[in-house]
Amino acid sequence: MGRFSEPPPRPFLKWVGGKRQLLPELLKAVEAAGSFRHYHEPFLGGGALFFSLARSGHIKAQSFLSDANKNLIDAYLGVRDHSQTVIELLEAHKRAHGEAHFYEVRAGVPRSLAKRAARIIYLNKTCYNGLYRENSKGRFNAPFGRYKNPLICDHENLLAVSKTLQDVDLAVRDFSDVLQLAEPGDLVYFDPPYNPVSKTAAFTAYFRGGFGADAQHRLAEVCAELAARGVKVILSNSMTDLTQSLYKEFHIKPVAATRLVNSRADRRGKVSEALITSFPMCREGQPRAERRVGARVQRRVNGSARKQPVSSTAARAGIRRKLARQWLVENEYQDVAALIDDVTRQWKVEGKQTRRNWWEILAGDAKGNPRVVAGRRFPVLRAAQLRMGVPVTSGALCRNPQEEAPPRRGTLRARKYS
Repeated sequence: MGRFSEPPPRPFLKWVGGKRQLLPELLKAVEAAGSFRHYHEPFLGGGALFFSLARSGHIKAQSFLSDANKNLIDAYLGVRDHSQTVIELLEAHKRAHGEAHFYEVRAGVPRSLAKRAARIIYLNKTCYNGLYRENSKGRFNAPFGRYKNPLICDHENLLAVSKTLQDVDLAVRDFSDVLQLAEPGDLVYFDPPYNPVSKTAAFTAYFRGGFGADAQHRLAEVCAELAARGVKVILSNSMTDLTQSLYKEFHIKPVAATRLVNSRADRRGKVSEALITSFPMCREGQPRAERRVGARVQRRVNGSARKQPVSSTAARAGIRRKLARQWLVENEYQDVAALIDDVTRQWKVEGKQTRRNWWEILAGDAKGNPRVVAGRRFPVLRAAQLRMGVPVTSGALCRNPQEEAPPRRGTLRARKYS
């Protein structure tokens, strides 16, 4: 599976614990793992890492994606095998959308796979906070969400996802079944329901039956067995005493993430998570830039690093580009972030100035048409138009109905776009 010339696939479901925020760290871990044959993801969820690897051409052989949640796997199978029918059904849901229709759909149990897939996607896009939640009987029970214009049917992405999933093994399985599937040299990514950091912090309602300490212990045993066989393992979890104890023989890296699921708003925000691997995150074959960073850190420790003068304007521009890129990645515009990176690298190679106000570029021209920069066509984003304070055009792209306009900071005007 190579890089995409057509619209690249992105997660089509919003899932609790989704990994869009941690993608940069996860991709670093994948690079550190080196080449792999088959990719396995036993806690599929939104599939952010899988779709990112598919977009970047890392997936070379058949992948094995699974989850214990049958409704979730039905959604993936329906999109893979009946994408056009699912799109037509979602268009029908879009026309009928409203609170009464939402609860009617929520109460129903369609028989056909396509209808079950369309039901899950519709409920996921229109329920409160996009939160998938089941009761003890396995029935979806999240309430109606009051969105002005939810993106119920993303035609292009559903078709791209369907194409990407054609050669993928999708099934309802327990995570331990990966022991029968994974071979030496394969890569397995586990994203289980997290071990709660407190008695009130657990949220496993999307996983019927819960995922308690016994399951966490069983998962750690599976990881240990896979690693002993020569399978490359990556796992994310909360940074708790239990997690650190279970994976003390692995490599644990703390990473920061924002968590929005909590009954109390004052307890949402940045939390420390654990990125766990069966291999060193820093290895001999790591990119040169990372080796240089490591060398600089070591020199500082030894007290031998010299402070290098940095242009304050260049520093601010770099910070702004990172903020723009972070917002794009967190709101399902990974392909746009990659486009910015490609153009920036091209300019650096050509010795050109790389300072640009990307939000101005993504807001389009005076008529709301896409701008062409360095021979690349940049899409017009609704959020960018809101941020720049210009009228929102009808064709402006909005992939995440819950997205907020990026906060305004000091901006650099883009004087030249070629």
